[in-house]
Amino acid sequence: MIRINLLGEERVKKGKPGAFVPPAAGAPKSAEGAPPYILLGAILLFFVAAALLTMTYYFIRNTKMENTIAAQKIELKKYENARQKVADLEKKKAEFSQKLDQIRQLKEQQSLPVRLMNRLVEVLPDGAWYTSVSQTGNGQIKIDGMARSIKTISTYYDNVVGLPDFVNPQMGNIKQASGKTEVYSFTMTFTYQVAGVQPVQTKPSVAPAAPKPQPKPKAPASAGI
Repeated sequence: MIRINLLGEERVKKGKPGAFVPPAAGAPKSAEGAPPYILLGAILLFFVAAALLTMTYYFIRNTKMENTIAAQKIELKKYENARQKVADLEKKKAEFSQKLDQIRQLKEQQSLPVRLMNRLVEVLPDGAWYTSVSQTGNGQIKIDGMARSIKTISTYYDNVVGLPDFVNPQMGNIKQASGKTEVYSFTMTFTYQVAGVQPVQTKPSVAPAAPKPQPKPKAPASAGI
């Protein structure tokens, strides 16, 4: 015969209020009773992962910056070498320009006799010729020449006066050559200075106007004129 003890359950039901009632076997535990270290572990893992990610990010960024700085240093070194080369080239250019100026000056000084001869040819009229061209001690140019008439000598003088390269021309002695009719010798002195004007391109057939009036040479008494 089976007996059911309902008295105990009844006593539990009729027990004092607030009494602890043990849970039935197999009933699930409430969330409030879960252990707290699981949640703390999850939070700790989250912060650890965030810290690792942050450290990885800054490590990669610092590595890139270091590589960039190293590359810029190498490039800067190249530019420094190029700047030094440019400075050396500028120095050599200045030395070369100085040498060119010296050569140009020497060339101009060497070309003065050539220019002088060109000017002397330009002012020489037909019927006259040079016998000697020399330089005196005071730097003046002395001309010795011959002409077929006094008029030719006068034309030559006017041509010399009309050229700015010949400064302060002075006509010397004019005399008839011995043993020759209508042939006269003459001398002239002047200072040659490059005036920087356009040279006379053709021989003037008519005497140009002189910048300053100059006395005409007088025929010598032995000329018979």
